[in-house]
Amino acid sequence: MNVLRVVILMPVYRDWQSAGVLCGRLDERLGSLTGVQARILLVDDASPDGLDKWNGTNYAAIESLDVLRLRRNLGHQRAIAVGLCYIEEHMKCDAVLVMDADGEDRPEDAARLIERAEEHRECVFFAARRRRQEKALFQFGYLLFRWLHRILTGVSVRVGNFSVVPMGVVRRLVCMPELWNHFAGAVYKSKAHFELIPMDRGKRLFGSSHMDLTALVAHGIAGIATFHEIVATRILLTNTIGLVLLTAVLGTVAVLRLAKNLSIPGWAIYLSGFVLVWVIQLLGISFSLVFTLISNRTSMPFVPKRDYELFVDGFDRLVV
Repeated sequence: MNVLRVVILMPVYRDWQSAGVLCGRLDERLGSLTGVQARILLVDDASPDGLDKWNGTNYAAIESLDVLRLRRNLGHQRAIAVGLCYIEEHMKCDAVLVMDADGEDRPEDAARLIERAEEHRECVFFAARRRRQEKALFQFGYLLFRWLHRILTGVSVRVGNFSVVPMGVVRRLVCMPELWNHFAGAVYKSKAHFELIPMDRGKRLFGSSHMDLTALVAHGIAGIATFHEIVATRILLTNTIGLVLLTAVLGTVAVLRLAKNLSIPGWAIYLSGFVLVWVIQLLGISFSLVFTLISNRTSMPFVPKRDYELFVDGFDRLVV
C-alpha cells in the first residue's frame, strides 16, 4: 500500500496553549494509523503573544512541526488560504487536513478523516456537524445564516473548515480568488467531489472563542460573497419579476380609474406614486447589480497562489 503523506494545517491566533495540547493528542491518535506520514503546519496569524504559551514536545508519529508566520492578522479564512498556498508550493504531500487549533475539531475525528482519505484519495471529506457547543444566541444566528445562504445561493451550508483535501484539489483551490474569503465555499465552487461525515463538535481546550456575533456575520457575508455571481443573478431575476408585477398593478390602477369613478379622492394618484417609487428602487438595484457583475468580470482578481507571499513574514521549525 502506498503511504499517505498528510500535512495538518492549523491557523493559530492566541491559541498556542491549546495548539500544543492538541498536537500531542493528534500524535497519539496518528500513531495508531498505518501507512500515514503526518506533518503539522501552524499558521501564526500575527498573534500578539507569539509562541510564548507553546507547550509542545517531541512526537512519535508526527514527523515535523513548522510555523508559518504572517506579517499581519488576516483572519481565519485567509490564514488557511496562505497555508494552503505555502503547502502547495513548498511541502510535498498527498492530502491536507484543515482543522482548528482550539480543540473544537477533535483528534479522533481527524484520524477518521485521514482514514477515509486513505480509502478514497481523490475525494474531499468534510466533517458535518451534528451537535454544537456554542450558546443559544450563536446557534440561532448560525441557523439564520444557513437559511439566508440557502435562499441566496441555492447551496445548503452544513460544514466548516474541518476537512481533508487531496493535493489535486488544493492545486485547483490556490488559483481561485474565492479561496481568499471562504475556504469551504471555494471547495463547493471548485466542483470537486466531496462527501460529508457526521461528527460532533468538541469543546475548546483553553480560553474563550474568538467567534462572536460580529465575527459570525462577517464570516457569513464572506461565505455568501463566494457565490456573488449566483446571488446577484438571483436578486436580478427577483427584481425582474417584481417589476413585471408592479407594472401589472399600474395597469390595473389605470383601468379601474378610467372604468369606475370611486368615491375616494386621489386614490389612483397616491397608489400610482407608491408603486412608481418601488419601480424606481428596483430599477436602481438592478442596474447596480448589472454594473457590479460587469466590473467583477473585467477587473483583475486577487489570486492566492500569486499574491500570498506578500503576507508571509517567516518560517520556523519547532520539531524535527
